[in-house]
Amino acid sequence: MFKTILSSRSYWKSVTLLAIGFIVLFSLIELIMQYQGFNFSAFVTERINEGKWLRYALSRVIGGLMYGMILGYHFESRKLKKKRK
Repeated sequence: MFKTILSSRSYWKSVTLLAIGFIVLFSLIELIMQYQGFNFSAFVTERINEGKWLRYALSRVIGGLMYGMILGYHFESRKLKKKRK
């Protein structure tokens, strides 16, 4: 079942969509919580100008992929189990 799910095209589509959604939502929530609203200038100064952009981008991509892979696997396994019944 694991190999079937990982080779499924719909699994990777859902992983991609879930990862992008997670990255956007998590980044917006962090922006609001850390900078008391949509203070983009403070965000750019701290994250990009001080050289932390690579760490920031990598953490978002890795977190998004992990989130997408876990939830995508869950959704695909449920779909396969329903088809078997």
